[in-house]
Amino acid sequence: MFLPNVGVALGVPVVDAASAGFDVTAAIADAKIDEDIHSGPFELNSLVVAADRSSDTEKDDVSTTVNVSGDVLFATDSAELSGKADEMLGLVVEQLELYSSGGELAITGHTDDVADDAYNQGLSERRAKAVSDRLGELTALSGWETTVSGKGESEPRVANDSDENRQLNRRVEIVLTPTDPSEASPTTPDAGSAGGSGDMPEPKGPVGRGPDGVEIEIDGVLARISLDSVTRYEGYLIGTVKISSDQEVRVPLFLLQIPDDLLFDRMWSSYAATGCTLLKGKSRYLVVDFTDSNEEHRVLGGLLHDNLTANDVRSVPVVWPDTGEDTVTMDMIGEDDTFGQHLAVRLTDIPVSEV
Repeated sequence: MFLPNVGVALGVPVVDAASAGFDVTAAIADAKIDEDIHSGPFELNSLVVAADRSSDTEKDDVSTTVNVSGDVLFATDSAELSGKADEMLGLVVEQLELYSSGGELAITGHTDDVADDAYNQGLSERRAKAVSDRLGELTALSGWETTVSGKGESEPRVANDSDENRQLNRRVEIVLTPTDPSEASPTTPDAGSAGGSGDMPEPKGPVGRGPDGVEIEIDGVLARISLDSVTRYEGYLIGTVKISSDQEVRVPLFLLQIPDDLLFDRMWSSYAATGCTLLKGKSRYLVVDFTDSNEEHRVLGGLLHDNLTANDVRSVPVVWPDTGEDTVTMDMIGEDDTFGQHLAVRLTDIPVSEV
């Protein structure tokens, strides 16, 4: 249960109406229910991105989708795998080997819009086949019903309106739909062999221990951000980010938002704490979201949409995929983009507790 400006209540018991201690029927009759709001349950989505944007892995209840940068896998206009390809495809192999019962495997090539449609279509097909052939050499695919296709420039992740966006659209997408999704561990894997291991990227802002907090500046006013701990619960980590100041602070609209090149097609709320990522090596764990009845992504967490009052503490609940660690690091990138400047800060040594 998410409590605005308080946190998350876990393990709330469900009782029958007779044990509730109040007249449930009367309470429902008196309630004003917004009929436009559709009830769940909704599917939760986890997204892990390599810090260098070379790959990303999205998991939901039934499938895993891995996107690998075409610029890492191939040279320009080529369908011959590069020397780095095996390292990147190692992520897909790790995912495949989680499911001994196999399932369905779809490999799809995508390009940007620089060349004409026919050329891009052919290139995307050849690249998808090259990835499929190499995966078959790296691991056994006999248990997987595999389809290989190319989409050319027809299904971009983002608009082809900049060099950076075109780079995001040049990719090979691998979708695993296992016969038995429960065979995998609830801990979300890293964003790839290349993305998960190694040193963390350099911080973009002040650094300090999460429980102690770090001094930041918001609209020219000093404030403090902290994260005391996170709680592990059924494959997720739940925490409450706290922001405070001894002065009144005007909170910019996009203060806690992630840079737009990591949004992909997610229309997350501007007030959500989407920029609060967990950093494990070179893998960046984004906040958990869910897909609503309109097939739109909604952040599973709290919002920061009011200005700070003096000596007040704002609490923003956040949920992440489980990194599998005993302590975690929260990192906010703080890059400038079309929405403005986002907060940059890194909180380290945040303890993980069990329910």
